[in-house]
Amino acid sequence: MITWRKKGDAYIGSLHYSDGQSGNVVVVGGRDNPKGAALVFPEEGGTETKTLPFAEAKDLLHPWDIMDVITMQERAFGSGMLPGAEEVL
Repeated sequence: MITWRKKGDAYIGSLHYSDGQSGNVVVVGGRDNPKGAALVFPEEGGTETKTLPFAEAKDLLHPWDIMDVITMQERAFGSGMLPGAEEVL
């Protein structure tokens, strides 16, 4: 399960990718927004970071992390029946 924190309008979670790297997932919009979530991780051997849209990088996540990201998008930006993001942080 991803541990989430709020920074401005974004929800940021730290996680380990399926290839062993550590990084963050950043949620800034709902599931209908192609740029609503992105993975951020360091480039190999450098201080630069790489960002991938969530839809293009799902193979880097464990299935339970995919569900956690989708759930956070719904809690923060959706109109479903889930409790709001602020209630679960």
